[in-house]
Amino acid sequence: MPQPRIVGVYSGGVQTIIAPDGRPMTTGIRKRPVAIGLLELRGFSGDASAEVAHHTENKAVHLFSDENYRLVEMRLGLSLPRPTFGENLITTGMLEDDIYVGDRFRVGEAVICVTQPTERCKTIGRNLGVPKILKILHELEVCGFYARVVEAGRVVAGDAPELCDRLQSTWSVKRLHHFMFHQLTQDQLVTEVLAISDLSIEWKRRVAVMRGRLQRGEPLSSNLVGLLQSAIPGDFSVRSSAEVSTPSP
Repeated sequence: MPQPRIVGVYSGGVQTIIAPDGRPMTTGIRKRPVAIGLLELRGFSGDASAEVAHHTENKAVHLFSDENYRLVEMRLGLSLPRPTFGENLITTGMLEDDIYVGDRFRVGEAVICVTQPTERCKTIGRNLGVPKILKILHELEVCGFYARVVEAGRVVAGDAPELCDRLQSTWSVKRLHHFMFHQLTQDQLVTEVLAISDLSIEWKRRVAVMRGRLQRGEPLSSNLVGLLQSAIPGDFSVRSSAEVSTPSP
């Protein structure tokens, strides 16, 4: 893994804006750069989300890779503002393949522990006026990840995250993200995932919810309705809105 680095620190509260589609939306996605980020146990000072469930102690810090920005920009054919995805930290050298739930990093004065992949929602596309970005993120399997704060402290752009501890090296962020959307029918893998001690309780509950939807033949998420895939053994097909009309929030 190349030397990780923080290239941007962002924080922001909830605001009501007029989206590119002309409709108002209340969101915390539009974060602003901060020169010195004061990272507290509940997250960066002044940071918030319009959805309470998106900003818990297990989701105190949202990290996204600058390398992933480049992949998405190539597919879209346009440049994206930073931060686009509501993240607090934009990084280099911290791709989902190389980061494992339970990893502890010293970032500046703070210490964080990786807790789960991020599951994307339609707010990103509405905020940008580019609805297809969600489909591209899903196809590329880039997600970013959340972390809880173990020790509070200041974080600035240019800080080099240092891996302090790695408790398991089987379930990377990317593997967990893939599992959630492609392997929920595999009971042995489900058992393994639910046994990961540092995996957030929110994500474990999400596994149960998603398995229930899959068993009932419902779309795993309304955010993926219309993103059709071919079913393979141990996989699923995301149903179209014509097949399932009831949205799943």
